[in-house]
Amino acid sequence: MIDDCSIEIGKDGRATLSGALTFESVAGLFGETQKLFRGPQPVTLIDLSNVTNADSAGLALLLEWQSMQRAASRQLEINNAPDSLISLARLCEADDVMNLTGRNSQQ
Repeated sequence: MIDDCSIEIGKDGRATLSGALTFESVAGLFGETQKLFRGPQPVTLIDLSNVTNADSAGLALLLEWQSMQRAASRQLEINNAPDSLISLARLCEADDVMNLTGRNSQQ
């Protein structure tokens, strides 16, 4: 079974990811969301509360989105990250640049 991840974008600049944010799903998400950060109402917050799994490819995608926003002098919040993603970000020493909060506590 191929992992899948979908994105819903609200008119308020918030996006919700659902499913597995893994190697199998990030390429499709990246291509689908390139325009999200360049539109008239760019995404400023990503909610990960419906993400069931995340791996290093998912972390790389989130870092790329952060980089795109910084290049446009904008901030991107990433909320409700699963503990596994928070741990991976810490392991890679990327947690300081991610603007990332977890589900269970203020991390």
